[in-house]
Amino acid sequence: MRYLLRPILLLALFFGAYFGLERLVVYPLDPRAIAPSDARITESKLDGMVVWTAPPKRGKPTVLYLHGNAGHIAKRTARFQRLMDRGYGIVAPSLRGGNGSKGWPTEAGITSDIAALYAALTSGQLTGNPTIPILYGESIGAAIAINLATTSSPRAIVLEAPFTSLKDVAAHMHPQLPLATGLMLSRWPSIDRAPKLQAPLLILHGTKDDLIPPTMGRAILDAAGSKQKELYPVQGAGHINMWTGDAQRRLYKFLRQF
Repeated sequence: MRYLLRPILLLALFFGAYFGLERLVVYPLDPRAIAPSDARITESKLDGMVVWTAPPKRGKPTVLYLHGNAGHIAKRTARFQRLMDRGYGIVAPSLRGGNGSKGWPTEAGITSDIAALYAALTSGQLTGNPTIPILYGESIGAAIAINLATTSSPRAIVLEAPFTSLKDVAAHMHPQLPLATGLMLSRWPSIDRAPKLQAPLLILHGTKDDLIPPTMGRAILDAAGSKQKELYPVQGAGHINMWTGDAQRRLYKFLRQF
């Protein structure tokens, strides 16, 4: 029995370290609970998930904003303000482990959280007014948006720098690391899910994105089942400076349809 315990312990330590590494690399979220700095935004919680909301002006839709995997939702405040200034409502959840949201971030856990949020939003439980939102997904948030749209019917979908799968990104960035293997808990196979998309689709992708190559955005566009779909290449933009003047003008033109 003693001889069996040792390899079991070693395996447990290995997998614990491995999944801890995946957590740090895939979800380097800032856990600090920072309140909204704009008085138009209200913070609430849904089953331990922190959610920022702002109501739309009459006749305007709400944007369900799914942020990327790094930093803090508060760093997206300027984006929220630009959308609110144009009358759009905002619903912006913090992923598990970020901005005070509870839980360990995994694909399964995040999928469950966002599905519950979407149901609360469309039923009126979240804001008091049943709303069919426009999905906006940024980076890994794009993968979350694609996944959500396979089981829901949003008004439209905007994807910022989407990837084909998390495994493809890992292999592109760090081919020498085991994160590129089949052991990953979070895989986000967007290329396999994209054919189920039906809503109008706009993809924004920086031409200088070194983290997620523009070819991945093109692959998602080609695979998407949406009848109305477009890829807008943001000239000179990398992965984190996508909201140029040109990109915003194209975004607002797309949003005005809804």
